[in-house]
Amino acid sequence: MLEANPAVSRYCERPSWLPEDGFRPSLLDFWALRDNQPVWLALQDVPPELIAQDGGRPSEAVVQSVTTMELDSHRVWIQNWLSLLPYLSVASAINLDHLRMAVVEFFAREASFGDAEQHFSHIDPVLVRTVIIAELHAGHLYSSDLITKPWDLDTRAVRITQGAHHAPQ
Repeated sequence: MLEANPAVSRYCERPSWLPEDGFRPSLLDFWALRDNQPVWLALQDVPPELIAQDGGRPSEAVVQSVTTMELDSHRVWIQNWLSLLPYLSVASAINLDHLRMAVVEFFAREASFGDAEQHFSHIDPVLVRTVIIAELHAGHLYSSDLITKPWDLDTRAVRITQGAHHAPQ
């Protein structure tokens, strides 16, 4: 999921193109800037020769196919992030910087969302949850639970060690 990956700084669904550049990505479903590199994604297997027939593509363009089987294998993770995304819009709308460092420090040892809400009981639990989710999204926290089971207050997370940057999957 592009929205959940901290390595993705920009993305576009059903991208359009400038006619003069020669690249006509009508077979491709998404464009993303991942680690400052453009990536085109197709939600089907698109043989390279079909992409070339569709107007060609720059040799440096990365095209990845995402199959239905791959999507199905990540269904829990995708559903979790779809339910977590609204928190990210809240996180971007208000300044929670005063809380971020304390929350990340709290997760030096693995703990649950509920543990964090209890630890920061003097703060609105929705704000605590919002910071946790924002830090998961930023790659400062990691949760293997989000991959395997629907998220709830028992979902566990842990701080990513200094220098490591971990995408949420």
